[in-house]
Amino acid sequence: MSTERTAWHPPFTTLLRERAPHWAVVTGEPQLTQEPLRADDLIELRVGVPRDPRDVGQVLRGLWPLVRVVALLEFKSVSRPFRRGDLARLLAYGLVWFYTRQGPDALTVPTVDGGVDRRRAEPGDLTLALVVPTLSPTLARELAQMRLALTTADDGYHRAEGAFCAVVVIELQRAAVREHDELMAFFAGREAALSMEAARWVGQNTSQVSTMDKASPALEGYDDWIDRLASGMTHEQLLRLFPLEKRLAGLAPEQRLAGLAPEQRLAGLAPEEIAQALPAEHRVLALPDEALRALSEDYIATLPDDVQAKVRARR
Repeated sequence: MSTERTAWHPPFTTLLRERAPHWAVVTGEPQLTQEPLRADDLIELRVGVPRDPRDVGQVLRGLWPLVRVVALLEFKSVSRPFRRGDLARLLAYGLVWFYTRQGPDALTVPTVDGGVDRRRAEPGDLTLALVVPTLSPTLARELAQMRLALTTADDGYHRAEGAFCAVVVIELQRAAVREHDELMAFFAGREAALSMEAARWVGQNTSQVSTMDKASPALEGYDDWIDRLASGMTHEQLLRLFPLEKRLAGLAPEQRLAGLAPEQRLAGLAPEEIAQALPAEHRVLALPDEALRALSEDYIATLPDDVQAKVRARR
């Protein structure tokens, strides 16, 4: 629904509904999405900073020359690969961005001399970037459905021609090899040993407690992230980046003990510490069988029924 709704809209919808063919249903003001459209990343030119074409950053170096004024980027991970409809959603992001910037001064564009130009957006201002670990048949089918022709490139930055704006499909596996980018290879799903520098970066962006600004248990695909991280690191790297106290921070007691055998859970505890952790009426069960046989029936009768049954079974 347009924000500039007029008194003409309700009667217009009513007329459509009343006089539509019998095989058609007309619904006024439908909600087209369950949640707001939200791109993964927005890339914009800095105002007041001259653009140096020689500066292509230190990651995805083939992307930055393709950014004209603004780029919307959608990243598909190894845990959540490209699915049907993902390309259509990215195109919708672009159309929404373009539509909402049609005011006479809606877009601020840096000029060559360091100034700014405020104007309405043009299709040539926008680049849409779809980042995938590798090309897939699902992506190929959706490109064909969207009437887009993909021109592949050896560097992994494939152009999709036919949209209203520039569209690039970035194949991470290919781009990472071409640019010798160890971290992008990790994001592409390559299982290989990480250097200490790369392992440190991944470790610094991993959290055992739920947070939205790092890979954490609150996010889908966390187990895959941890598995990939562990497969690319030596035991010494894991211990250095994730000391025991950091790995256990934020975990509930039962989570810390999960997977341990009973003797492992009790290792290092003195007998009296173990006994103190038990309810008083259950401490008798920690006694050896010989001690249980020495207990009087009068004492056993004072114990809870379930404890009495276990004592008598062992006697």
